[in-house]
Amino acid sequence: MSDTTALQPDKQRLTEAVTQFVIDRVAERVFRPGDSLPSESDLAKRLNVSKPVVREALGRLSALGIVQIQQGKATTVRGLSVAPLDQFLRLAVRVTDNGLREAVELRRAIEVEVASLAAERASPLQIEPVEAALEKMRANIDGDFERWLQGDLAFHVALARCSGNALLEHLVNALAETIKFTQRALGLQRDLRDPAATVARHQAIIDAIRAHDPAAARVAMTAHFAVSDAVIAEIARDHRRLDRY
Repeated sequence: MSDTTALQPDKQRLTEAVTQFVIDRVAERVFRPGDSLPSESDLAKRLNVSKPVVREALGRLSALGIVQIQQGKATTVRGLSVAPLDQFLRLAVRVTDNGLREAVELRRAIEVEVASLAAERASPLQIEPVEAALEKMRANIDGDFERWLQGDLAFHVALARCSGNALLEHLVNALAETIKFTQRALGLQRDLRDPAATVARHQAIIDAIRAHDPAAARVAMTAHFAVSDAVIAEIARDHRRLDRY
């Protein structure tokens, strides 16, 4: 028992070293998306570790979405995946006492900057999907709530694409389920909801971006999120409101 325990830290250290070896080579583009990794035996020889250590490292890399393991086939490198962060955020929002409020605060911190960068960098072609998403919302002001939500999510994801910042775009994509959670929870408070005013706020964001006015884009996105504060306060006062979600 004591011998096994003593070996664990060393095995963990070796597993971390193999994991980092692959991550470094993916970052350096030695291994590219679609490439097959060397076999477990080759990696074990190259790094002077056992095959079980390599196998455990590959399992970690698979959980991170960096590689794809298929039975009977070579392990391949995947493109960047937001799945691990998406899963973490989905869980974090639900296990946190103030998950809804904190999720909206996180979105505000990110999306105000996204709007500002989009106003600086977006081309007319990039803005078109943002406008199409708003049209979907406008068409469902008094109609299909699910289609309204689809348009609302598409608006914010397309806006992130306009930022010209790949990491922000990845982050918003990772937040997609969290964004849907906040949009649905707030949108179902029908007695506190004004769809026409929501559309107008989204339009103000687009107008600022089309005018290439980062300051106005920041103000418009900040104003959009400010409306949520009163709704969140009402939900905090009466938690039964979340039963509608």
